[in-house]
Amino acid sequence: MKTKKLIDRIRAIFDEDLRNNQQLQQSLNEVLEKLRLKEKKILAELEHEPNAGRREALQLKIDLVHSQRKKGIALLKAAHADAGERKPKTDSQ
Repeated sequence: MKTKKLIDRIRAIFDEDLRNNQQLQQSLNEVLEKLRLKEKKILAELEHEPNAGRREALQLKIDLVHSQRKKGIALLKAAHADAGERKPKTDSQ
């Protein structure tokens, strides 16, 4: 393991904000994965549904899950950016 990576790990252990940010990122990744699978499942169900009323209801569910995923991805990107700001910049020469 390289020195920079070791330093980042040690910094994460001692920096509570960074540790909380990493936990937030991990939980967001888990939720986003579940939402992605749920969206795929509903989409597959929609493809095989002959009833027009039921298809419309399924499409509304898909739209809802998709918007939740988009919000979650935006939160994850913000958390990544926040974690990047916390790391001190090192001069590599």
